[in-house]
Amino acid sequence: MNGKFWRYSRWDALLALLAAGQMIATVLWAINFKHMHWGWNAVIFPAMALLFYFNPIVIVHNFLHCPFFQSQKLNKLFAALNSTNLGIPQILYKYHHVTHHRFSNDPLTAGTTSDPSSTFRFGKEGKQEHWMSYAAFSLFRDATTQAYKKTVSHNQLPQLVLESIFLVAGLALLLAIDWQWFLLMYVPLFYVGWFLAHTENYFEHFNAADHGSRFANSVSYYPRWYNRLMFNEGFHQEHHLEPGRHWTQRPTVREKYGEKMKAAGAYAARFPPLLGFLD
Repeated sequence: MNGKFWRYSRWDALLALLAAGQMIATVLWAINFKHMHWGWNAVIFPAMALLFYFNPIVIVHNFLHCPFFQSQKLNKLFAALNSTNLGIPQILYKYHHVTHHRFSNDPLTAGTTSDPSSTFRFGKEGKQEHWMSYAAFSLFRDATTQAYKKTVSHNQLPQLVLESIFLVAGLALLLAIDWQWFLLMYVPLFYVGWFLAHTENYFEHFNAADHGSRFANSVSYYPRWYNRLMFNEGFHQEHHLEPGRHWTQRPTVREKYGEKMKAAGAYAARFPPLLGFLD
């Protein structure tokens, strides 16, 4: 514990600031859209898409496992505000992700998978789905109903309502600022951002050595530059072994389980997950 404000680490302030930065940048882009040359929008769009992708993969991912603040009220408020960045209620993403950890990208059994985000779920002949269709369609088939039921069963319906209110208000604000920007820029940005996030998830599991082994059912990427930039997201096998461990501690999980991972044949990728198709 680090003082009375941050629950785990003051480094989480960087993630909270990045979430705030995404929100501010989105509003400023909407306000200035009509006054900008098309070339600036062509530059801003991919930058914002990467920032959008970064949020669920790094910011939300770490927040779901290790909430940033000591105060539960602040955690609930952050989740509500950040839902406007994601374009969906964050708590639905939470329970979808919890299911992913429980079943860890399981292969087909009786024609389906227990993990709704499994790369096997829509594959053919028991094989994993192609990454392009997985990334393209996952946004529309991510078991929202199942996540909703889990939200209700955990007595989190008030939080879902709060996040939904913030989300609707945020989208209404963006529409009011500039409906043309909303249709031409935000809607494609929402889709591309989630496309990239699902690509990341795919290649964090695609080349796993043994989907039935808890020591080799995920894929890690270890270069220092990447893990500094992505807050140790590259230690993905380690994260699946101890998902409740704070992101700053993932390298120690590698030290703890290194021999078992090696014996199980845990795969270390040669490229970052977004470029996993090159591996």
